[in-house]
Amino acid sequence: MPRVSIVVPLYNKAHTILAAARSVLGQSYRDWELIVVDDGSTDAGPSLVAGLGDPRIRVIAQPNAGPGAARNRGLAVSAGEYVAFLDADDEWDPEFLRLATESLDANADCAAWIAGHASGAERESQTQRNRRMGVTFGSWRLPRGTPPKTLKFQVDFCHSSCVVARRETLRRYEGFYDKGRVTYGEDSYLWVMFVLNHRLFRDPEARVWFHTEHSSLGAALLGRHPVRPALTDSAPLLERCDPDYLVELHELLAYYRLIETEKLVGQGNLTRAGLAEWRGRFPWRRRYGGRIAVREALVSAAATSPLLMRVLARMTGPRRRTNT
Repeated sequence: MPRVSIVVPLYNKAHTILAAARSVLGQSYRDWELIVVDDGSTDAGPSLVAGLGDPRIRVIAQPNAGPGAARNRGLAVSAGEYVAFLDADDEWDPEFLRLATESLDANADCAAWIAGHASGAERESQTQRNRRMGVTFGSWRLPRGTPPKTLKFQVDFCHSSCVVARRETLRRYEGFYDKGRVTYGEDSYLWVMFVLNHRLFRDPEARVWFHTEHSSLGAALLGRHPVRPALTDSAPLLERCDPDYLVELHELLAYYRLIETEKLVGQGNLTRAGLAEWRGRFPWRRRYGGRIAVREALVSAAATSPLLMRVLARMTGPRRRTNT
């Protein structure tokens, strides 16, 4: 039985999947299985993987159901004590699995190991930004009272390609959000529960290479993405949250709501009545001044001002971004 199960969701990534798979084959740690879940691909990606001929690799096919469902299918058939997730357009450093397994073996109280990444064709490292945001090497538990913007960063740091988690913990939360073929926020929905409920082992160094130049989801849809499931289906998050961190979760949801209402108002798709409804569902539990207060005021004003609406649209619309 392999120690580590690696799950790769694959949908029409024939141009990148071999590089991703070869980064697994090149790992110094060898005790793994690679489960590639063909999520209804119409290109040659699945056959390219099968052609690698390694007995540790298997391809499972399913009708297209979205990245969360594809990862969950792989999780369901996984055998390893640890489960890692690699997107079909990302690559791992050769020491990725060795570092992860050594850290988790030595820290039984940590539910997952998470590493930093580099982005784009230029491999722009996010290590310095990670350190500025408080990510240090070693075991970590979210401090109580963490501000919502910082908390969002800590959740976003848990990019799925950068995480190796204990299978039993993943299954406790039923894996990734997979209702309605959601394609945005299905991963952070899971990682919110890891960040709020568990101790984690973190490495700020770039151990993963994100090919954001190839991305058709996530960063490529910045400003145009659907509403994240943490807002459309927040009840399970609240039910499963460590009671000591419920205030932090409520504040994170309010911050997500602020981002969403900025986008909707900027697009001209939110009235003052609609804004009041959003705020009623996800209110702040603490009083905030500074930038949050300014942003909330701007959203209120933009809901009735075409000029401010255009300003907000420029602030929240699609733009090139290479970091998280």
